[in-house]
Amino acid sequence: MSRRKEIERIGSLFNAASDMNKTFLDKCSETKFLAVRDYYRAEDEYIKLAEKTLSIKGLGITGIEDCCSYLINIKSQLESGQLNTRLIDALGALRARYLEYVLRPAMKHYIHNEESNNRELKTLYSNALKIDNLLEVIQFMNKVQRVE
Repeated sequence: MSRRKEIERIGSLFNAASDMNKTFLDKCSETKFLAVRDYYRAEDEYIKLAEKTLSIKGLGITGIEDCCSYLINIKSQLESGQLNTRLIDALGALRARYLEYVLRPAMKHYIHNEESNNRELKTLYSNALKIDNLLEVIQFMNKVQRVE
């Protein structure tokens, strides 16, 4: 497969995953905006959004032990309302592990195999996008809280 065709396949996959998550991405933006006006309400909204997002059956991480342990840690901190640097660190570590051990191998397979499962990869990319956006929102909220 030519390099150009590989890039087009990946680009269309990313666009489809982004379109599929428009509602989620909008909620992330709304939560960031709310953090500037009403930080404590934004905390509540973030916890609901993160718990719902991270409760998706396994995020495709079954069998990847350290991803599961980060996920358990994140859920524990969310349940206790601990929106601090430990949560940010855990989300960052989950994202790094997810990209390295879940998305990257699936992406390599997708690029080199024209018959690979587009739907599965779209789901994996969608999960990575959600983890990344949850991290972005909490980082923003942490900055807003320090300013107050």
